[in-house]
Amino acid sequence: MSTRLLALLLAAGLALCGPATASTDHEEAVARLTAELRALETDPSLGSLARLERLQARQAIADARDARRRDREHKLGLAAVRLEAARLAAEAELLVGQARQLDRERDQIMLEASQREAERARREAERLRLQAMAREEAIQRELEQAETQRVAELEAAEAETAQARKLAAARAREAELARQEAELAAAIAADDITDASPPPLSRKGGRDVYTLDGNAFGSGSASLTGAAQASLRALAGLLSGSGSVRIEGHTDSQGGEAANQALSQRRAEAVKRVLVEAGVDGGRLQAAGLGESSPVADNGNAAGRARNRRVEIIIN
Repeated sequence: MSTRLLALLLAAGLALCGPATASTDHEEAVARLTAELRALETDPSLGSLARLERLQARQAIADARDARRRDREHKLGLAAVRLEAARLAAEAELLVGQARQLDRERDQIMLEASQREAERARREAERLRLQAMAREEAIQRELEQAETQRVAELEAAEAETAQARKLAAARAREAELARQEAELAAAIAADDITDASPPPLSRKGGRDVYTLDGNAFGSGSASLTGAAQASLRALAGLLSGSGSVRIEGHTDSQGGEAANQALSQRRAEAVKRVLVEAGVDGGRLQAAGLGESSPVADNGNAAGRARNRRVEIIIN
């Protein structure tokens, strides 16, 4: 039963009772309200709440205790209402506090969850950063290894190239010595030939052309035979005057074009050297290799190829 309802019942009872009984019941009602107020104030969860309402209830109970007889019913009812309002206000304040506490707990939980999520994100970012660093280090190691291997291969290639160059130079020196020996031997042999005649003469375009056939050189060589040198010495005696002389080397179509070009050039220069050594002014002589570009016969047969292998000395 609520305090207010109890107070109303007491007031109704006081109205039916005599003066002595009414006074006793009034005191009991005041004592009961006072006890309920004390119970409210000593309640662990409500006692510190609704201070204004509890003060108003305390004042209303005091007014009811001191009220004149005709005002007791009204004062008791008002005190009961004040006490009930204080209880409801305390309970409402308790609920508000509990709601605020729940809000704080919820905020704390959300904050902790956010912090945990942030920590997870930080750890994930750190893990990804470490993975990226590991990948970068692996790539750097691979690049360093590749660079080391490239440098080693480059050094090996350079060493191999240097060795090849040394070998090529040695072979070139050997070939030059062999050529010089062959030319010396041919020159010695030419000295023994006293009845040599110049190479065959023909007329082309109003110019005299002396032609050395392919037998004047060894196979694939630019070294003149002794007979060829003796023939050129005989020709040198006929090249008096100041006119220019063009020496053209020719080959057949056997072998590579570049190799034939180089061979024809060397043979033209070999003829020029012999003529210069025989006394012809080198400033009048021009040596040119034409390779297989100017055949005078069919390269499809041996006879035609033999005619194409030649050196022409053209008197301008």
